Amino acid sequence: MMNRKAGMVLLLGIASIFPGGVAAQNIFQKAANTISSWFSTGDKKDEAPAAEHIDITKLTLDENLSIPELDNKEARKIRAAQSREMKRLRKARLTDLKLVRNYEVIKATLAASNLFLPNDTMLSDKADIFLRPFLSDLRIPDYYHVMVVMHSDDTGSESYCLDLTRARAHAVRNWFASHGGNTDCMVLYEAGPFAPVASNATMEGRARNRRLDIYLIPGEKMIDMARRGQLDKR
Repeated sequence: MMNRKAGMVLLLGIASIFPGGVAAQNIFQKAANTISSWFSTGDKKDEAPAAEHIDITKLTLDENLSIPELDNKEARKIRAAQSREMKRLRKARLTDLKLVRNYEVIKATLAASNLFLPNDTMLSDKADIFLRPFLSDLRIPDYYHVMVVMHSDDTGSESYCLDLTRARAHAVRNWFASHGGNTDCMVLYEAGPFAPVASNATMEGRARNRRLDIYLIPGEKMIDMARRGQLDKR
């Protein structure tokens, strides 16, 4: 009895020395640990599921793009489902599409000129044509983690470009929400001028840099459907 009591005192003493240890963990390591607990396929079937899910809005874009990790069986089914979704989006006249992260994540790029008038933060009338194809991807909560990344050219100050892309990203999110899309698992990023894909020295290059990237990352519901063999029925 004395040994057990002494051990408890020792543990409490150690805890008091390092009160900030857990809080100071790297956020990406916390992300990996939490996501691992969500989707673990181990033998501990009787254990209750994790009570808390990570807040994906606190992660960087790269962190969100790297999780969750999929086992081989899940990955094969999800890659097939993503390939089918790519074909559907192409039929809806979306042309700049690619599969990234080992063919598990869809990346769609839309020219800002198809969504906004110059220097404006209100969606134009024709934006509906380009955003509506994504609505079916937002019908099932947590089917996708959706990253909305708005970019600008380098015309204007950095603060102006960041404010512009922030307001535009919110306008896109609000459009989805007002048209019946579930945006609980949507994360907005204002990239400003910091991730150009072309030179800003030319008019053509600046037009290419003014863009919206939408990433469709497998969410918990999609992975669960893959496990249950339900993705083919969607």
